Amino acid sequence: MKKRYAKITLVAALASLLTSACAPTPAPSAGSAESGQKVKVSIWSNNRTDVSLLKEKIQIFNDTNKSNIEIDYQVMTDNYEQALQTAMQSGDAPDLMNAKMKLRLEDMVKMKVIEPLDTYLTPDIKQRYGDSLLKLDRQNYLDGHTYSLPNYGTTWRVIYNKDLFAKAGITEPPKSLSEMVDYAKRITEAGKSEDAYGFGLNMKNPTSAFERALLPMARLDGKNFYDWKTGKYDFSVLAPYAKALKQIVDDKSMLPGYENLDIDPLRNQFAAGKVGMYLSLSSEPSVYDVQFPTKINWGVAQVPTVDGTQPYKGANYVNNAGVWWYMSAQSKHKKETFEVMNYLYSDDVLVPYYEQGKGISVVPSVLSKAKTPTLKNLADFAPKDDTIWPMDLSHKVEGKTWQSVIAESILGLTPLDEGIEDLNKRYNDGLDKEEKAGNVKRIVIPDFDPRASLNK
Repeated sequence: MKKRYAKITLVAALASLLTSACAPTPAPSAGSAESGQKVKVSIWSNNRTDVSLLKEKIQIFNDTNKSNIEIDYQVMTDNYEQALQTAMQSGDAPDLMNAKMKLRLEDMVKMKVIEPLDTYLTPDIKQRYGDSLLKLDRQNYLDGHTYSLPNYGTTWRVIYNKDLFAKAGITEPPKSLSEMVDYAKRITEAGKSEDAYGFGLNMKNPTSAFERALLPMARLDGKNFYDWKTGKYDFSVLAPYAKALKQIVDDKSMLPGYENLDIDPLRNQFAAGKVGMYLSLSSEPSVYDVQFPTKINWGVAQVPTVDGTQPYKGANYVNNAGVWWYMSAQSKHKKETFEVMNYLYSDDVLVPYYEQGKGISVVPSVLSKAKTPTLKNLADFAPKDDTIWPMDLSHKVEGKTWQSVIAESILGLTPLDEGIEDLNKRYNDGLDKEEKAGNVKRIVIPDFDPRASLNK
């Protein structure tokens, strides 16, 4: 039988690109500073959310810059990565490309298609971000080089229906796992007449479900299934959170159909007042403003921990925060391209970016200057007890993913203890095998402390 393999983190299939040792010579960009013609800097993005703001700011730049630069900005949300790969292969890559995609930094560096930024980083830029944001290993920093700068990231919170909480006699969101389980049960009992349930979980995609509803709680407790201090996997740290979710299921406090529920149907039910609480990310305020407009009285709070006590032992994690734009290694006008890049990262752009709810800023100067975002409840997602964790290792592991095994335990198909024992063996064996083969580098951080950067 063929062996089945699972990826620890999502990695796009890039065989065709990775086997191309050299990209074709790119076509020259239009214009040149010497000739007096406009130097055109092309930008490709896959983000619809910030189009209106960026169009406005790019128009200002085009009208006022003294460097004879003209920005050509294109948004292509359909098949963005496929179009980008084709352009890179043909030598027609844009000068700047949105870096938030499935392609990992290691892949882009291996393909030699993005430009290191080290020579462009002035003392002011270095001071603005600091090493904690400029040197995020395998996120924007690899083998001694910085390839992108941070703007915004994803934070995770409890989203809850204040009306259903009040109906159940609950005055505040849960702080501990036991409160989360108890509140879900009380809300379900109080909401029977309107067919409302205490908790929602999008288990159709276990990876998405646990990224939202399990890892944030574990990491706020300072725990992770890969122990950065020892360089080994230990999935037992996830047991309390998995047990709490299973108890909600056993209590029949979970929105029915959770086994095959996707995130948008869950959001739709929450907007309709049928769900007491669920855990999700910082895009939810925009969802309930545009996609599923709602009149319910809803709020946002930090996720529960095992015992609910503060100060927290760890920090909730900020996802996808180290990157925003890559500069193409094929660009013919890198000096001008970085001038554009530097403008896009300026406070003039990033402050309204955060204030208008385009994303949760991780840049200290932006957070210090910005007014409270106008989008309802977005401010409650701003980083507080949140930090950027190291990126999970990516390597082959035989058998089912950890998310599938934990999901089976919540569904009652696999005893949790047996599942965890199996995961520990398979994931550690997989790491040993892949490390020996030279396919992955084991990362050990003996003094790892997720809260170390919070007060810097």
